[in-house]
Amino acid sequence: MKRLTVLLLLTVGVMSTSCTSEYEERLIEGRYLIDRLATVERSHNLMMNSRLSSEIEEIRNEINLLAKVSGNEELFLREVFED
Repeated sequence: MKRLTVLLLLTVGVMSTSCTSEYEERLIEGRYLIDRLATVERSHNLMMNSRLSSEIEEIRNEINLLAKVSGNEELFLREVFED
């Protein structure tokens, strides 16, 4: 009976914890980068600055890298850019 109780508690504990997949973590990071990209692009539009141009390029490269390692590049990019 004690084993059954422990097993039941472990099962409930495992089921109640939420784990995010690697894809979801990359998606969260991609959405953050999209927000950052929008901010940098707004700043770049106000004052043309070569440093901001290179930062924009770096952010876009990071987003593309996340898309490639996500396993489904098209879906990832669509989900990131549609929000």
